[in-house]
Amino acid sequence: MTDHADRHTRPRGHEVTNGVSDTSAGVVIQAGRIDGGIQVTGSAPGTQIPRQLPVSAGLFVGRAAELEELGVLLRPPSAGQPRIVLLSGAAATGKTALAAFWGHQVAADFPGGQLYVDLRGFGPEEPLSPLTVLSGFLRALGRSFAAESGPLEERAATFRTALSGRRVLVVLDNASSTDQVRPLLPGSDTCAVVVTSRRKLSGLGVHHSVRTVALGVLGGTESLALLHAAIGRRAAAEEESVGRLAAHCGGLPLALRIAAQRVAARPARSIASLVGELNGIGAGLDLFDADDDTRSALRTVFSWSYRGLPTPARDAFALLALHPGDTFDLASATALLATPGEEAVRLLRRLSDSHLVDDTAGDRFSMHDLLRSYGRELALSATVPAHDPHPLGGLYDHYLSMADRAGRIIMPYRHRFPLETGGRPVTVGPPMTSRAEALHWMDTEWRTLVALCRLDDPVFDVRRWQLAYTLRDYFYLTKHLNGWAESHYLALAGCERLGDRRAEAMTRNNLGRALLESGRVEEAARQYGLARDRFAELDDEHGLSDSLANLASIRRRQGAYAEALDLQQRALEVYRRTAVMRKVGITLRSMAKAETALGRTADATGHATEAMALFSALGLDLDVSQSAYTLGAALERDGDDAAASRAYEQAIAFGRRAGSRYEEARALRQLGFLCAAAGRVDAARARWQASLELFASLGASDADAVAAQLAGLGDRRPGSVGGVLAQQVEDPVLQGPGDLLVPGTDGLG
Repeated sequence: MTDHADRHTRPRGHEVTNGVSDTSAGVVIQAGRIDGGIQVTGSAPGTQIPRQLPVSAGLFVGRAAELEELGVLLRPPSAGQPRIVLLSGAAATGKTALAAFWGHQVAADFPGGQLYVDLRGFGPEEPLSPLTVLSGFLRALGRSFAAESGPLEERAATFRTALSGRRVLVVLDNASSTDQVRPLLPGSDTCAVVVTSRRKLSGLGVHHSVRTVALGVLGGTESLALLHAAIGRRAAAEEESVGRLAAHCGGLPLALRIAAQRVAARPARSIASLVGELNGIGAGLDLFDADDDTRSALRTVFSWSYRGLPTPARDAFALLALHPGDTFDLASATALLATPGEEAVRLLRRLSDSHLVDDTAGDRFSMHDLLRSYGRELALSATVPAHDPHPLGGLYDHYLSMADRAGRIIMPYRHRFPLETGGRPVTVGPPMTSRAEALHWMDTEWRTLVALCRLDDPVFDVRRWQLAYTLRDYFYLTKHLNGWAESHYLALAGCERLGDRRAEAMTRNNLGRALLESGRVEEAARQYGLARDRFAELDDEHGLSDSLANLASIRRRQGAYAEALDLQQRALEVYRRTAVMRKVGITLRSMAKAETALGRTADATGHATEAMALFSALGLDLDVSQSAYTLGAALERDGDDAAASRAYEQAIAFGRRAGSRYEEARALRQLGFLCAAAGRVDAARARWQASLELFASLGASDADAVAAQLAGLGDRRPGSVGGVLAQQVEDPVLQGPGDLLVPGTDGLG
C-alpha cells in the first residue's frame, strides 16, 4: 500500500501496522500485494463517529469546581470500568448546560465520538426506555441492523461491543432512575460517561464506581457575572438594580437567564423599572414565564419534578413550602406534616433525593426560595375542606410549646400560663434540659418564631401573643431588638382583635421594654402608660406594679430620679408583700441606678448588693450580672475604682455564665474606661477590643462607640486618652459608657 493510499484510507487516529489496521475504529484492511493506486472514501460499516452533543449555551459562567470534578474523566482509565460522573441537582441549576459545555471543551479527547441523549426523565413526554435509546446509539455507531433487533440485554451487549476499545464520551441527560441508566453504560474503561439527573440516583453507585457532583445555585459573584454577560452594557450602568435582580433569582441559572432575557428584550426600559415589577410579584414565579417557550418557563420546569413524585410526597412538598423558616428540622417537619416521625423521614428523604428539599448542616433542611414559591402556589390552590384545621396549626403548636420550654429554662420564676393549642397532640422536639440547649434552640429558631408571629390569621391570635410573650425571655437576654419589637407589635394586633385586655396589657408592657432598649423612649412611655391603664381597669395589682416600675425606668432616663424612686418604692411594697422575690431584686437594682444618679452611693451600693444576694439565691446568673454592673457603677461614682473593677469582673463572669454577650460586652467596656483612667492603655485596648467584638456579633449600635474609643487610644498625642475619658460623662448610670440608656436591665413583664 502506498503512502498515498494510506493517507486516504486511514481514519483520524487510526494506525496501520504490518498491513493490518488498528481495529479500535472498526476497520480491518488486510492485503498481500496491491498494484496500482487505491482510494477508500467514507467509513466502513460500524465506523461512524457520532457528534451528538447539543449546542452549547453561548453564555457560560463559573462552575470552576464542577468543571474540575468532571476532569476526572480525562485521567488514565483504571479497573476496567467506564469512568462515570453524575451531575445531580435541582431543576434549573444548569446540569445540561454544564455537561454540554464541558463535552465541547474536551471533544478532542474523545476521538471515537460523543453520544448524547435526553432521557426525558423529567418533562412533558414519557421517559425514554433504555431499549429505544440503545437503538438510537447503535444506529449512530453504524450498527443499523443490531439497532432494530434483539431484546434489551442483547442490544446492551452489542452497544458495549461497539464501544470496546474506543474513546467515546456518553452523555445521559435528564435521567429519572438508575434502571434507566444502567443498560446504557459502556463496558470499556476507555469510555467516559456523564449522567445528569434531578435525583441523587444513589443506586447507581452500588455496582459502579461513580463520582457524584452536586450542582447547587451560583454564588453572588457568578450570578452578577451571568447577568452582566447576558444583558450587556446596560448592566454596568445600573449595578444596584442588577444586584436586586440577581437576589430575586436566588442563584438559579435558568432564572437568571430568563430574567436577563426579559431585560434584553426591553431595551427602552430601565432595569430599575423592570425590577420594580418584582415588588408586585413578590417572591412569585410570574417574572420567569418564557412567553414563547413553555419548556423554559420556571413554573413548568419545576412541575416536571413535582409530577414525578408519589401523592404523599407531593402533598408534603406543598406543605413544607408553607414553613415560614429559612430552614427547619425534622421535629417541625413532623408537626407540619402531621405524620409519624418515621413517615416524615421517608418523605423528606424522597424530596431530598429529588432535590426539592436540601439537606443542610446540623440535620436541618431548606428549600430554594423559587421552589418554595412554586410549592406555596400548589398549597394555596389545593381544595381544603372548611372543617379542616389550618395547615400550619400543628407547626404553630410545636414552636409555641418549644419556645415555652426554652423560656422556662432561660428565665425561671417568670409568670407563666397555660398555652393555647389547637387541641391536637403537640410534636415533641429535641431534648432541652440545660440552659445551653435552650439557648442553642432559640439561637437557631428565633427568626422562624418571629415569622410565625407574622401569620395574620385570627385562628392564631391567642397563640401569637403567647409566642411573643415567651420570646421576650430570649430577647431580653440577647438584645435582638428588632425581632423583639416586631413580634410584640404583631402580637398586639391579635390582642386587640381578641379584645383580651390582660393579654394586651402584658404585651404592651413587654413592647415598651423593647422600645426603650431601642432608644425609642417616648413610644416606650406611651406603651407603658397604656399597659398601666389596662391593668388598672382590670384591678390587677401585680400588673399595675409592673407598669409603675417600668414607668419609673422612663422617668429615671428623663432625669426625674426622685419621681422614679417614688414609683419604684410603691412597686417594691407590693412585690415584698406578695413575696415575688425576683421582682423585688429587679426593683432594688433599679432603685440603685436612680440613687447613684442622685449621688446617694451608700444607698445604691446597699440595694445593688441586696439584689445580687437575692438573685444568687435564685440561681439567676443574668440578673446577678446586671446587678454586679449596677454595683460597679455606684462604686465608681463613689470613687472606689478598685472595688468597681471587681464588681465589673463579676458582671463579666456571670454574664458569660448566663450566655449574655451583651452583659459581658458592656462590663468589659466599663473596665476599659477604668484601665484608661489609670494610664493602663494596653489593658484598656484589650478590654475594648473584646467588647467591640461582642457588640459587633450582636449587631448592637454600641459597637460604633467602642470603635471610636479604640481609635482614640491609638492617638498618642498628649491628652488623647483624656479625650477618650471625656466620653465617660458625669452620669454613667444614665447615659455613660455602660450605656444603660440602651440595655434596660430593670424591665418587668
